[in-house]
Amino acid sequence: MLNSRAWTLPHSDFPISDDGLLSPGAAETTLIHALESRFREMALAAGSEERQFPTVIAEEILDLSEYFQSFPQFASAVNSPNKRGRYFLSPAVCYHCYQLLMNSALAGDTLLTCQGRCFRAESANDSHLWEFTMREVVFLGDCGFVRAQCDAWKQRIARWAAQLGLTVNLTPAKDPFFLGETRGKKLLQQIKELKYELTAPGLLGTDVPVASFNLHERFFTSRFEVTLTGGEPAYSGCAAFGIERWCMALIAQHGVNEALRRVEESDDLR
Repeated sequence: MLNSRAWTLPHSDFPISDDGLLSPGAAETTLIHALESRFREMALAAGSEERQFPTVIAEEILDLSEYFQSFPQFASAVNSPNKRGRYFLSPAVCYHCYQLLMNSALAGDTLLTCQGRCFRAESANDSHLWEFTMREVVFLGDCGFVRAQCDAWKQRIARWAAQLGLTVNLTPAKDPFFLGETRGKKLLQQIKELKYELTAPGLLGTDVPVASFNLHERFFTSRFEVTLTGGEPAYSGCAAFGIERWCMALIAQHGVNEALRRVEESDDLR
């Protein structure tokens, strides 16, 4: 039976259950929707094609992505005895993009954006929820295009955070997005600067990641057999935004009403 007890963060309308389930108040829900709308606008203005995916994902897709090698303790299985396959709640939206493009040749540089509910069974606090909302922009093409997109999104989001008056810090990440937990792989990821995180002070005062910018190189495209026209290798990367974390960070800094005003009045960032 689900544990319904909840502890409340410094902001009274952000109760989080012991299992990491968030039930925001009315004003906070409005802010969450406003943030998601702005991220969507930025993604579409950048030329992204929007797609929608299921909340569940097949075990074989996560296995092909080596998710179970990297984060076996975070996977949330779905009990559905009348289905032929085995499914899990999606830990990230971008895995669906690679499933969509499996065994295909891209006509050119590709931008996809998607939003969905994601699930990671981590310890519950103001930075780790079991269920949360993620907006992603996935970029695929040659190495130069993917790296340029990753850099552009770092700059775009850093400028927007400054416009919102949100104190942030962009640093190379230590935890792997798609590699195993071995020390050698972590070190390689940092040396090659494959992942950056944008962090901001959360409701409890400690810094939490609100965005990540990831270069996957050929990790996913080789596993899902995605190439460029003519057989040249395709590269991929993504920018990911945790909507509830942005909401909490803005409330911690400005309060909910001022945070909503700043989001709604922020300029278009192309």
